[in-house]
Amino acid sequence: MTSPDPFGDIPLFREIQRLLSSGGGPVNYEILGQIARSVAVESGFDPAPDPATSRSFAETVHSAETLLAGYTRLSLDEPNLTLTMTRTEWIEAATKGWRWLLEPLAERFTGQMSEAGPEGSEGSQGGMEAAMGQIAPLLMGMQGGALIGHLAREVLGRFDLPVTYDDDGKLFLVVANADLIAGEYGFDNETFYRWIALQETARAVVSAGAPWLTRYWRSLLLEVVESLEIDMADLERRMTELQAGGMEAMQEGFGPEGALPVVPTERHRKALERTDAFLALFEGYARHAVGQVSEQVIGDTTIIDEGMSRRDLSPSDGETMLVSVLGLSLDRKLHAAGETFCAAVVQLEGIVSLNRVWDAPDNLPSLAEIKDPFAWMERLGAS
Repeated sequence: MTSPDPFGDIPLFREIQRLLSSGGGPVNYEILGQIARSVAVESGFDPAPDPATSRSFAETVHSAETLLAGYTRLSLDEPNLTLTMTRTEWIEAATKGWRWLLEPLAERFTGQMSEAGPEGSEGSQGGMEAAMGQIAPLLMGMQGGALIGHLAREVLGRFDLPVTYDDDGKLFLVVANADLIAGEYGFDNETFYRWIALQETARAVVSAGAPWLTRYWRSLLLEVVESLEIDMADLERRMTELQAGGMEAMQEGFGPEGALPVVPTERHRKALERTDAFLALFEGYARHAVGQVSEQVIGDTTIIDEGMSRRDLSPSDGETMLVSVLGLSLDRKLHAAGETFCAAVVQLEGIVSLNRVWDAPDNLPSLAEIKDPFAWMERLGAS
């Protein structure tokens, strides 16, 4: 049985809140940045990208744009701008570019913490809400910092994760992470940079070809967040363990196992299903398009394709945290199913027929239709 006030007698957190609370907003971005940078530097050297790498990345993006737009017949009004960056620069970009999602998540978390407070008079409930309003931003800063810090050690490009950025839209390459993977799997570094550029460009072409896509994508993720239910009993247990373990226990809480405990609900399941279907189609379409032009842009990519497929089989620490925090699935098998769906429709009806998926959100296939392209074609009356 939980105590009536699960966070009222935790001196450690009262002291941390007194020292570090930024005083305003649902997320303490100061502590988020400190933790993210601390976690990220564990990966070692993070050098500034070489200018030659930046030029090669940009040139590959621009050559790929022409071929991809030609194959897909999706309009691309303006060329994509590019940049190469360090892990630290990515942390700054993600912290700003993901506020649209981090803050609703924090507000959801704060609201549920307040609801878990003691029952009683209106005044006591108001006091609990005020206390949560101070403590929750710190906790979300810690959680967000651990998440972004781990992802900073792994992310390769703009579309490497299923979360969109609210920023200038540039395609980017985190060079240190690309070099790390290239060394681990025996890839030629230059070829791997170009491989990443092609993946990024394919997804950018799709995004540009459907003006509603980014807005719809965000709405799906926000619905996933709104449907989250936090296991407050489990959270209370964790807070008690933190109190007993002090700063050492807090440091351990920055790992993948420290993510917020989420309770599955029917609403969350449905929101997740819609998100999974969209991501399967988006990723599957991009993969299909890449397969049609890869030889012309890069040449033989068999070694990289096989290596990255092996890498996808084991979720990373950052991806594990992202799945836990947002309740996402990141099921790579669904991406493969989406690619099969696209290939089947193109073979039977052509790319123009497949492009009907981008006319409006209602045209997107469900998860069931991803696995049965004939059902989708019948629903839309494709000919």
